[in-house]
Amino acid sequence: MTFLSIHLIYWFAGLALVLPRIPVIGKWFNIINTAIHELGHALIALALDGKVKKIELFNDATGVARISTKTKFGDFLIALIGYPFASFFSLFACYLITVGYEKGFLIGMTLLFFFMLLLWVRNIYGIIWMLVFCGINGYLIYENNPDYIQIATLLYAVFLAVDALFSTLIVFYLSIIQKEKAGDATALKKITGIPAFFWGAIFSGVAGYVFYLIVSYHFATRN
Repeated sequence: MTFLSIHLIYWFAGLALVLPRIPVIGKWFNIINTAIHELGHALIALALDGKVKKIELFNDATGVARISTKTKFGDFLIALIGYPFASFFSLFACYLITVGYEKGFLIGMTLLFFFMLLLWVRNIYGIIWMLVFCGINGYLIYENNPDYIQIATLLYAVFLAVDALFSTLIVFYLSIIQKEKAGDATALKKITGIPAFFWGAIFSGVAGYVFYLIVSYHFATRN
């Protein structure tokens, strides 16, 4: 990892904390993590022979995957996988960057989102967001400027890592004070009868551990 990228990590980590508070533009970056989260739901549904009807992404950085499954156990796994999937995806993204595969990561994520757009994303905001995101990345890949690619991929990876952690902390908080508005934790409570705050704690615990791995092994040791 270069001197430039090490310093960019700290700048981007600060931006990841500040930008979500800025209307419109801040939430635009948070959609990256939301899309990965919904992709996790979709992939496990397909693995369980379920059906992904559509994915919607909204301008408040929330999203929903409309999925039908055949069993209650399938519903359980689908509700369970979203947050851990996003966390481990951020770990994989950071790994690819630290070993020098920035362009490969950029190409892979762009193709992933492009196929999500073709197959599942159906609401207007989600379609526009996907087109803009893929268009920006397509231009960067075409120009093939290593510095620009490094900056973009570091930005994406840091935002993914930070947002994967903070989104679970928010769910954990909601699972305590607003149990019916805690997203997947609420869904798991309805499926299993186990309180939502238990699932919120599981999500935030996994995300916290993954974030620790990212900081410890992929960034902190390269100063």
